[in-house]
Amino acid sequence: MEQRIPRPGEAWDEKSLAEYRRRRFRQRPDLAIESEAEALAFIDEVGLCLFQPNRRVLLPSLYGAATGSDRPAPRWGQHDPYYDRTWGWKDRLFSSGKVLYGKVLGEYRLFVSLRLLPYLYALSDLNYGGEEEDYLELYQDGKLGADAKNIYQALLEWGPCSTTRLRRAAGFSGGGSAFRRFDRALTELQRGLMISAVGIADDNAWKYTFRYEVVVRKFAPQVAASRALKGREAMRHLLLHYLWLVGETTLGQVGRLFGWSMARLVKVAEAAAGEGQLWLQGEGAAATVRWLAEDRPATEPVSRR
Repeated sequence: MEQRIPRPGEAWDEKSLAEYRRRRFRQRPDLAIESEAEALAFIDEVGLCLFQPNRRVLLPSLYGAATGSDRPAPRWGQHDPYYDRTWGWKDRLFSSGKVLYGKVLGEYRLFVSLRLLPYLYALSDLNYGGEEEDYLELYQDGKLGADAKNIYQALLEWGPCSTTRLRRAAGFSGGGSAFRRFDRALTELQRGLMISAVGIADDNAWKYTFRYEVVVRKFAPQVAASRALKGREAMRHLLLHYLWLVGETTLGQVGRLFGWSMARLVKVAEAAAGEGQLWLQGEGAAATVRWLAEDRPATEPVSRR
């Protein structure tokens, strides 16, 4: 039996909220995904999806949807057929450009659907223009670090590069501090939606590493679509989409997940509540926000490359 969405003013009980999220996240045996095609459809549906569960991040995971449960992923060295299968799905999906994959919201990697990507891109502080040369202005304005600039410049010159080749091209060969600087800069560029993983290479000691490319080249249609979006419009859509995913949360939790200014988020949430798009109670970061409808927020389709 499907769970009813509470009416405005009604509080979620813990059991109903947990069941709502299990249904959205496909953490039920009857909703488990069983193929790569279903995995892509699931990512397209939820928009933001971890590869494996992260207890600190309230988002669905591909592993959870494949197992139809909320169990943790196996530890290193443990055999798990679901994990092996979803690992293959992951690599093939982002290597084919059907999703974006990377450290978009934090130190963890996640999938972003191409349908949702323009909204995230529109809000990135490092992509106000969307042109390849913007990185120079970002660097001159102090918004982009020198190490990140060098890595981005190397990708522009060399095209898609494995981590191993990119370290050499950008001047970060060796271990120790060079490796740490490279890793920090790589994360900086992914958080800014300037680069993303686009494939797999085997030119390192472990015979497995990522290949990276600049987002404005790999996902040009989505970057172009973002230019038509205003910041508050994009934020409202992502807020509503996230509420559709989780049912109910606080503005503080939303702000931490996306890295948004609380003052701006409060204004967007109040406007959406005033138009009956969400239920809002309380003030500031502690305010509770709740999804009020069954349908996912409408998104204009963005074609795949």
